[in-house]
Amino acid sequence: MANKVDLGCKQLRGTFQMSGKVSGRLSQGFFTEGTSSNGKAYRKCRFGVELEQGKTVYMDLFGAASDFCYISKRTTLPGGKMQNDTQQIPWSKRFDFEKDPKYKGYQMIGVTCGCRKVTDEKGVEKNLVRHLTPYDACDEIQNLRDNQSIFVRGNIEYQTYNGTHRVNFVPTQVSLCKDIDFDDMDYVCNARFTQPLVLMGVEANKESGEYDVQAKIVNYSTVEDAEFHIKKDFSGLAKTMKKLGSYVHLKVHGRIAVEGEVQQVEEDSEWGVQTNPMERVASPFVRKLIIEGADPQSVDKESYSEEIIEHAIEVASNIQSAKNDYGESEDWGKSGSKKSNFDDDELDDPDFELGV
Repeated sequence: MANKVDLGCKQLRGTFQMSGKVSGRLSQGFFTEGTSSNGKAYRKCRFGVELEQGKTVYMDLFGAASDFCYISKRTTLPGGKMQNDTQQIPWSKRFDFEKDPKYKGYQMIGVTCGCRKVTDEKGVEKNLVRHLTPYDACDEIQNLRDNQSIFVRGNIEYQTYNGTHRVNFVPTQVSLCKDIDFDDMDYVCNARFTQPLVLMGVEANKESGEYDVQAKIVNYSTVEDAEFHIKKDFSGLAKTMKKLGSYVHLKVHGRIAVEGEVQQVEEDSEWGVQTNPMERVASPFVRKLIIEGADPQSVDKESYSEEIIEHAIEVASNIQSAKNDYGESEDWGKSGSKKSNFDDDELDDPDFELGV
C-alpha cells in the first residue's frame, strides 16, 4: 500500500448509503478508460442515482492497474473481538487467488458489485456478487441499465480544484435491489451520510432560512474546507453546535438532499405598471449535506485544535509543493470531467439538543 502520510491528526472518513434508480448509463462519461503517461491502464465510471423524480446524485469511481492488490479476511478472536488480516497479492492473481488454500476465506479489498442477476440451482433469481478492485468494478458496473433500482454505499471525498470545493461520492458497494416506485404513496427517499468533522462555525442564513455549518475535513494528505446545512426545524441542534466553538471534533449524520435553487428574477411587462417579480428555478438543482443529528460522545476539543490543524495544513501544503516541483508520481491522462458533483440570530438558547 502507499506510504502513510502523517498530518499529525487522524483522517476523518465520511460514508454514505442511498437507494434509487440508475441514470446516465447512455452518457459518454459513463465509462472511460485509457493509459497514463507511465503506462498504467486506468478506468473511470460515473453514473447517477435518481433519489426522487428528476433529483439525482452522481457516483464517481476510478481505478488503475497496479503491480499488486490487497485481500483481507475477518476472524473472530476469543472474547468476541474481531481481527482483520490483510495480504498483498500479485495483480495477475486477483481473479483466482481463492484457488490457493492459504487464502481461503479472503476477499478482495475494493468494491462489492451485484450488478447482474443469475438464477441459482433452486431457480431463484439473485444478484451475482463479486468483490473487485476499483479498476475491475468500473467494468462490472457497465452491466447496469437506466431505471434499474440499486442500493449504493461508499465513501465521501472532499477536494479542492481551481479554488472550488467539491464533494465526490465514491461507491464501495453497488447492488441491484427491490424495485423502487417513486409514485408509491409509501415511498421514502433513502440517502443518508455520516461524517466526522472539525467544526469551525455555525451561522444563520437569512436568505435560505437554514443554518450554514463550516467545517474542515482531514483527508489522507490534505485538509479541506466543507459546508453543511441545518434546517430551521433543527434549530436546537444548530444552537448546540454553535456553542461548541471552533476546532472541535464532532461526528454528525443526516441526509443527502437534492433541492431546487430558487432566485428572484425581474421581468418587464408592457401591460403592467411596475416590473413583475417572478420565481424560477436556477441551476436547476444543488446537492446538500443536511445535518440532522450528532453524537455528543464524539465531542473532542483537543485532538483537532487550531495548532494541530494549522500544522496539518502546513504539512499538506509542503506535500503539494513537492508534487508541483517534482511532478505527480501518477498521471491519469485527460479523459474524464473535473466538474463538481456537489454544487451545494437565534443561536443563544442554552437548551442542549443534538438532534435525532
